[in-house]
Amino acid sequence: MRLPEGKEPAAVAPEKLAVQVARRIVDEIIERQWPIGEVLGSETALREHFGVSRSILREAIRVLEHSRVVQMRQGPGGGLVVGTPDPTPAIRGVVIYLEYAGATVEQVVHARFVFERMAIAAVSESLTESGVQELRSSASGEDGRLPENFHIALGRLSGNPVLELYIDILVRLTAAYTHRARGIAGNTEEEGCAAARQHLAIAESIVAGASSRAQSDLVTHLDRAATWLSGLVHPQPGESTAIGPMDLDPDEWPRERKLAGSVAGRIRDDIVSEGRYVGEVLGSEADFVSRYGVSRSVFRESIRILEHYSVARMRRGPGGGLVVLEPDPTSSIRTIALYLDFRGVTVEHLRAVREEVELGCLTAAMRSGMLDKAELWGDRQRRDSKAGRCSTCLRDRVATLSGDPVLMLFRSVLATLWDEYGTGRRPSDPCRSTDQTPDDRAELDAIVDAMVAGDEGLAQFRMRRHLREHPGW
Repeated sequence: MRLPEGKEPAAVAPEKLAVQVARRIVDEIIERQWPIGEVLGSETALREHFGVSRSILREAIRVLEHSRVVQMRQGPGGGLVVGTPDPTPAIRGVVIYLEYAGATVEQVVHARFVFERMAIAAVSESLTESGVQELRSSASGEDGRLPENFHIALGRLSGNPVLELYIDILVRLTAAYTHRARGIAGNTEEEGCAAARQHLAIAESIVAGASSRAQSDLVTHLDRAATWLSGLVHPQPGESTAIGPMDLDPDEWPRERKLAGSVAGRIRDDIVSEGRYVGEVLGSEADFVSRYGVSRSVFRESIRILEHYSVARMRRGPGGGLVVLEPDPTSSIRTIALYLDFRGVTVEHLRAVREEVELGCLTAAMRSGMLDKAELWGDRQRRDSKAGRCSTCLRDRVATLSGDPVLMLFRSVLATLWDEYGTGRRPSDPCRSTDQTPDDRAELDAIVDAMVAGDEGLAQFRMRRHLREHPGW
């Protein structure tokens, strides 16, 4: 999946009416505090309520059904029913985007250091008897559990839904790279046994209350994995590491829906492996139905999944067919933010993770090369060098300079949740905020000075203090 030479990415299209209607449905569900199982209304009633056609309403519902936010129940007493959101499709969309963005092994492992060390600290403070059992069983691989389950269990036991979800995404991306590495390296039984021993050591350190030792063991474990992977896998922007369906086999879905997810995954992988360009027309519906041996209804459902992830869409009329799109994480980011709202994420959860994301960006920016004040403040991009000198602008600039698609995307999720789901909207023009004082500006200058001097520890100390003293975004 590549841009043609000399082409710039297209501007983001205006939000479709169906997506706007979907967002209005979500707003009503949130206002009613997620009444699971409640019928919001019949198709006729909802069309009248939102003032849209049947086709627009049905498309809006499909967007939400894909993440299980709602389900249309047929028959007497039927209608649009509030469901329990499933983040799996959105997580998969984020993994697709990060693969496309060329997230490196080092960037993925750096993010895992950040979040899993944080999870160990949280688990150590709140571990229960059942938590001990879960940690030990996931570390030992009981009941045929995959090795990755240990890391996912760490996130789940942390008690922070944001942390849990971020670790899940990173583990899936690592698993994609690991699968490719195994294909290159052949027998990796030795690596698997070493990982299992390290998982058990980390688990036992947590159970014993030795949080620092557990974190040290984690660093050793991830360092070993990174060294092994880095020698075998070198992801590039637009290069596929994906295997399997785009939707990870939810057994209770109808067979046709599961097949559509698998077909969508095959189409997406073929687009990448064949080196197709953004904007290229790949073929007609009849071509793809014949190629993949599926019905038109299954193919059309798979295209809805691809459109949802901004991978490809059908163009009608002369010269039409399946058109390759540039992956856009926007819909996945919004779905993840919606899921976290459902999970009852708190401001404290957000602030804790936000702090680590900002510090992770700072570290990555400092390690990317020499920095100067004009670059950090973005003065070269503006005519007025005095404008754009606020906390938000500096942190935005640091995130950009980090060049880390993983942390930048996670930062976008936090910002979306902050804006859209009840935790307080960010100012549209933070530089004109009346809250900023000369002391605040001095704090920011001190952070910049430490970064320019290459003093990573001091820069982190000053940024952490600044974030804690200014709890807003």
